[in-house]
Amino acid sequence: MSNSDNQAKKHFASWFIEHGFAIFPIDPETKKPVVKEWQKYSTTPLSDEEKKQFLKMVEEGYNYAIPGGQHNLVILDFEDKELLKTWISENALNELCNKTLCVTTPHGGVHVYVTYDDIPPHKFNPVFTREGKGIADLQSYNSYVVGPGSCINHKHCETDKCPWKGQDYTTCYTPYNNNGITKVDLKALLKFLAEKGKKLGITLSPSAKSWVEGE
Repeated sequence: MSNSDNQAKKHFASWFIEHGFAIFPIDPETKKPVVKEWQKYSTTPLSDEEKKQFLKMVEEGYNYAIPGGQHNLVILDFEDKELLKTWISENALNELCNKTLCVTTPHGGVHVYVTYDDIPPHKFNPVFTREGKGIADLQSYNSYVVGPGSCINHKHCETDKCPWKGQDYTTCYTPYNNNGITKVDLKALLKFLAEKGKKLGITLSPSAKSWVEGE
């Protein structure tokens, strides 16, 4: 991990804290939390002591995570950015990411951070499926994403979805831009994605569908 990588990571971690969001540390080069009861940060702000301690750990090379739920935050977690471009069009993706924080992930996906007044009380894993397989999750309370600037060394990967599984190769969570996190109509966004996905055989998962339709 180069010094400039660590600087970028510290910059983004500080941004979240300055904007009232809790973060928590993750083992270097991985997605594994080092805090036992991290779920509490979906609802509990960081103490001043935790802010200092966690930022210091980020400075020393730890990755960090952002829990969903806090301040009505959810993160749409798409597995494949190229599929998403085909799904909604590159223009629509760029338009969305010009409004709110979007981050490309180490495995070629996208995280889209948004807030909404009435977020689901738990994550949808998955939120969208195609041919019976999950292709996107929605992180809410008691779930998290790894924060921008963090990096993953694929020698730690255990999933066959990783094209570099077992290799000593590092890629990072890279923001599209320096946007803040915007409030959107989440149900309308999910309906738009469902409508656009029909042509590709993409559908809302049953639990997400019943939430969107208010059942």
